[in-house]
Amino acid sequence: MRRQIASATVLLAVTALVAGCVPGLAADPRFATDSGARPQGVAPSKPPPSGPPPIAAPKNDLAWRDCTSKVFSDAAVPAAPGVQLDCATYDSDLDPVNGQGGSLTIGVVRARSNQTPRDAGPLVLTTGSDLPSSTQLPVWLARAGSDVLQTHPVVAVDRRGLGMSSPIDCRDQLDRQAMRDQAQFQAGDDPVANLSDISNTATTNCTDAVAPGASSYDNSHAASDLERLRTLWDVPAVALIGVGNGAQVALAYAASRPDRVARLILDSPIALGVNAEAAAEQQVKGQQAALDAFAAQCVAVNCALGPDPKGAVSALLADARGGKGPGGASVAGVANAITTALGFPSGGRVAATTSLANALAAARSGDANQLNNLINHAYAVTDSDGQFVSACSDAINRPTPDRVRELVVAWAKLYPQFGTVAALNLVKCVHWPTIPPPAPPKSLKVDVLVSGVQNDPIVGTEGVAQTAATIINANAASKRVMWQGIGHGASIYSPCAVPPLIGYLNSGKLPGTDTYCPA
Repeated sequence: MRRQIASATVLLAVTALVAGCVPGLAADPRFATDSGARPQGVAPSKPPPSGPPPIAAPKNDLAWRDCTSKVFSDAAVPAAPGVQLDCATYDSDLDPVNGQGGSLTIGVVRARSNQTPRDAGPLVLTTGSDLPSSTQLPVWLARAGSDVLQTHPVVAVDRRGLGMSSPIDCRDQLDRQAMRDQAQFQAGDDPVANLSDISNTATTNCTDAVAPGASSYDNSHAASDLERLRTLWDVPAVALIGVGNGAQVALAYAASRPDRVARLILDSPIALGVNAEAAAEQQVKGQQAALDAFAAQCVAVNCALGPDPKGAVSALLADARGGKGPGGASVAGVANAITTALGFPSGGRVAATTSLANALAAARSGDANQLNNLINHAYAVTDSDGQFVSACSDAINRPTPDRVRELVVAWAKLYPQFGTVAALNLVKCVHWPTIPPPAPPKSLKVDVLVSGVQNDPIVGTEGVAQTAATIINANAASKRVMWQGIGHGASIYSPCAVPPLIGYLNSGKLPGTDTYCPA
């Protein structure tokens, strides 16, 4: 046993000295179940003996108003028992990064329960541009997220242009739909050129609509909105949980303001600085993995798609690609509906699998109503004009149209179900003004809890290891919580992932080992 411990210590020391290396998983990971994982032991801590900054209660608070019923209803989830939601807004400078005037409104939702101490500091949640934070918060609370409220309130901050923040309405309705369909129904045999023309018009309209702040909707400015909230609260530091793109926002905040972070939780992260093509390929790999896992679950529960669910999905996508999609749906519309249903599941594992399978099976039989509902929901949740502006603002080193044409051919072979759609999605941002990405952190002041999902169709899984390497390079430690299910956000959808989060939130100390949560 002593020899094993010594070997593990030497391995850890060597790994930490290699800048940029991706750390391996812990030598003795703790396998957890939904029935009660608890952190074991105490990880070596980088902060000084006094520990990380406390999570302070706001000295000055916002003008909250009760919005419990509306927020839960809008998210289409049952209200969590004993949970109260309050809504508020605050003004934030349009471009404090570059010193430009003007302001906009940021929407926030606070969750508390009867058990939440009145003097407890909040955990700030951001899901970035993936979907509004105010939409994902009630989903989390309806699952295991309400356990966090026993010690801290949670405040969800909508990214500028999304949800309850100042909205953006800039694309022509026909252009918006054509972009969603990836110009499939336009004349001509060059979808890249057709989609590029439409995206160019949309880009012009949207940059005009948000002028003079066309460069003010990226990760760096989203981080500045979090700093504005901290200064309004008049607290020395904030506790942050970022999911997906929100993890980029949270890490950008920590990089620029390391002394202002009390806790840092990065769930399903996308690595800072990853280029647009690499990010798109990470996602399409996640889509394929999620489809494989869905198909296996489908067979296990004897779902409506029969003995070959993946084959049935492939046939449905092929029909849509050939212009014979259910209800006239485009292949991009069908693919996005499946991706969104897998990434943001409704209900438990069996219920979510059965519901999606039923919708797809009905569509194959000629009844497109359920699938159309999924398509419309996916558009509403993931493709607002604010999300178009934010996603393109964050896109780094975008490929040229000629490179996209190459990817259309290559990815169609590598990723048969989703590759073509993934490649064409890259065209949407080719005309957006280039904005320098936020710099990675040089020296983090707190250790970081990193979570990920084995089958994540929204961002894939590679960002977990890449982000862990970034943390090492910033002289901080991290531990991982990995969920082996299907979805986007281990903390959101796996009850097993919440206890390590709560332990870290309350103590500032990482779990003693990495944690694995079953599907």
